Amino acid sequence: MKLTFWGAARQVTGSMHLLELPGGTCVLVDCGLDYEKRSDFEELNAKFPFNPEDIDLLILTHAHIDHSGNVPNLIRQGFSGEILCTAPTMELSDYLLQDSLNIQIMELNAKNRAHHKGKNKKFRRQEAQPLYARRHIAEMVQNCRVLEYGNTYRYNDELSVTFYVAGHILGAASALLRIQTPEGEKTIGFTGDLGNFNSKLVPDPLPMHSPQYIISESTYGGRNHIQAPGRAEEELLRHIEETCSQKGGKLVIPAFSVGRTQAIIFTLNQLYRSGRLPAFRIFTDSPLAIRSTAVYQHNVDFLNEEAAAFQKQHGSLFDFPLLTVIEDDRESEILSVLPEPCVIISAAGMVEGGRIQMHVRNNIGDARNTVLIAGFCAEGTLGHRLLLGQDFIEINRKPRPVRADIRRTDAFSAHPDHEGLLRYLKGSAGENTKQIFLVHGDPLQMEKLAADIRFAEVSIPRKGQSYNLM
Repeated sequence: MKLTFWGAARQVTGSMHLLELPGGTCVLVDCGLDYEKRSDFEELNAKFPFNPEDIDLLILTHAHIDHSGNVPNLIRQGFSGEILCTAPTMELSDYLLQDSLNIQIMELNAKNRAHHKGKNKKFRRQEAQPLYARRHIAEMVQNCRVLEYGNTYRYNDELSVTFYVAGHILGAASALLRIQTPEGEKTIGFTGDLGNFNSKLVPDPLPMHSPQYIISESTYGGRNHIQAPGRAEEELLRHIEETCSQKGGKLVIPAFSVGRTQAIIFTLNQLYRSGRLPAFRIFTDSPLAIRSTAVYQHNVDFLNEEAAAFQKQHGSLFDFPLLTVIEDDRESEILSVLPEPCVIISAAGMVEGGRIQMHVRNNIGDARNTVLIAGFCAEGTLGHRLLLGQDFIEINRKPRPVRADIRRTDAFSAHPDHEGLLRYLKGSAGENTKQIFLVHGDPLQMEKLAADIRFAEVSIPRKGQSYNLM
């Protein structure tokens, strides 16, 4: 039985793990886009290091693009097998992939215009194309087989798959694979991305039952969150009072469209219903977040007890009078001249692309304002550069003075920290566990996590590295 790590190996994005079983079944766990080097995006993602036609089954742990974003390209290149996922993952993936394709088309159009400008027509290269078309997204959705948490899907005589609650975002799953071999049953657990314990909206991740091999995310290995999820309401209220009430400024919150935005709006709704939220207008400005929020609202059964009880009492997780949903670009631009203090929540979370760059650009030069980074920012992103405390920041190729207060909070983190990862892995590992593979993280942080795992052998695979699992 051969396991090869083709993505998220000593890096965060591009999750993709290939498992070749003794009986010939070929399983791919996740098929995400690699964003580590944006300048090499096409080179990193256009081709696969294996034949897509050879894949029998794709297991999709959740909808985020670094786990699902290259599935339509896999289909375009010949994959025609089943895609195993939860119902919310299927629905959210459709929206996220449509959005990802729109971004690809927009960026390619800009590159093609820049390349052709002033060039001799005789020497123009063929225009670059997106990785896939909309029909490939539709085919992906058609090929999905929905599996509920706790249920087991028997793919064939060799392979069965059981899903466990992973937390992280709506519908995220960990997958336990049971493989029948001539030497007996082998078990392999893939965590996917895990959720933080006591998170808003999503339930805590549930440990798998003592698999022999565990492939685990390690995003926050070596780091502990400063603010606990249980303090999210107080943390958010503090920033609103300091920025809007005391300074009369705007609180700008970059937030991922799926997961983070919903958790923040839900927390604001809780504050409002308890009578603690100051009467400032709150704007959510992300088309993808609007669509994703609707998916959360009609999948309450996948959320935690706190969210279910709130929904039963108030009838909605997200709607309250102070909230305004921005529908189009013109409304978005009006926020730049709005004279009153307010809260603006917009995508993307790392301040890379999307409408959030406009809001940061328009508000970063005013000392009354605050930009609150509410999650992990990869090195090199605009969010990461803001957190470095630079006096000037380049946005849209123009240097802009940073006078606004730049803050960060862990209270809405969608990943467990170092202690949370150890807690989860200790709960999943047992006497049968032979080896833990760490993926989806920074190499230095992975090593820190590995040093504290003393209950199993730990490996940190390189991209393309294979292991024979005995």
